Amino acid sequence: MNIYAQSFTLVLILAPLNITQSLTEQNVLLGQNGTLQITCDAFPVPKVTWFFNDTELKNSPKHKAEVKQNVFSLTVSKCDHPDTGIYRVLVDNGIDHTEQSAKFNVGVKPKVEAPKPANDQTCTIDQDTQISWKFSGIEKPHVTWFFNGQPLETNERFQITETEDGTSTLSIKNAELTDKGVYTAKATNAVGETEAKTTLNIAGIKPVITTDLDATLQATKGESMTIKLSATGTPKPDIVWSRGNDELAPNDRIQVTPPTAEGDNSYTLTILNVQPEDQGDYSAKITNVGGSAKSKKCKVAVIKSPEFLAKPTTQEVQQGETAVFETKVDGYPIPKVIWLLNGKPLTPKDGAQIEMNAPTGDAKLTIPKVDLQQHAGS
Repeated sequence: MNIYAQSFTLVLILAPLNITQSLTEQNVLLGQNGTLQITCDAFPVPKVTWFFNDTELKNSPKHKAEVKQNVFSLTVSKCDHPDTGIYRVLVDNGIDHTEQSAKFNVGVKPKVEAPKPANDQTCTIDQDTQISWKFSGIEKPHVTWFFNGQPLETNERFQITETEDGTSTLSIKNAELTDKGVYTAKATNAVGETEAKTTLNIAGIKPVITTDLDATLQATKGESMTIKLSATGTPKPDIVWSRGNDELAPNDRIQVTPPTAEGDNSYTLTILNVQPEDQGDYSAKITNVGGSAKSKKCKVAVIKSPEFLAKPTTQEVQQGETAVFETKVDGYPIPKVIWLLNGKPLTPKDGAQIEMNAPTGDAKLTIPKVDLQQHAGS
């Protein structure tokens, strides 16, 4: 007879809690389902208890707790505002326990409270303007501003204010031409974002000529002449001067002077060393972003009283020799030179040869075969 004996040993393998994925804050849209979950490795399998604002939750149409392998989850159905709060999970497998909390937010995406999320706006240069957009959302959206796609920094000219009703206003002081562009207000909260755009155009004040050109002007050859007008406009207009149909380009002789001081509206054209070719009809066109204006015409006539640059000198000749007198004159229109003998005009009949070089102003009197009785004198 064989007798056998057996013995048994019970081995219990225990593993402490190992949280590999913690509970995290959740942001859920109003009306949608939201899920909180935690991943835990442990043996024995832990018991998980869920709490909302310290009230233990049981499975219901509103709350459903599930376990899939080592993932423990709680689903909140059709989230509403009362579901917002602190959710806590208690994990306990008999040898170890832990708990974690997370905030659960039920919100509404930001919305632009306007018929369209884009518009156009015009501001006059140097004037103040404001761009406003109203946003709604739960939680209240945070609004940031952009200019042509880049973050807009506030400074002395750009200020941003917000009101309790969700209106964000960008204030621009003393608008400049460079402020033209697209301004975007971007509203963001935990469950979404939206944006609204305003295209800002900067308009100028059309130039107005307040003091026009004189109808006529006499300029003295060899001296300087000045033509002036006054004009307003914002920004200060640019000016182009013309003689006839030809635009005048500034150079060493032609000087164009715009307003230089605050409150100065004078535009001046100065021509140095005036010459006959400077005669003509002068006009000006002033222009800025707001438009343009044309001046009246100013008819410029160039004159100069006759002037001797070189005077004749005394000639001593013998009977029958040739006498030559020379002089140089200037003036405009070109002067007519008359030679006189003892106060009476000389003519070819008197044996006088008269020459005149109009471009140079050189005049010459030649008396060939001088007859002392006829030609002596002053």
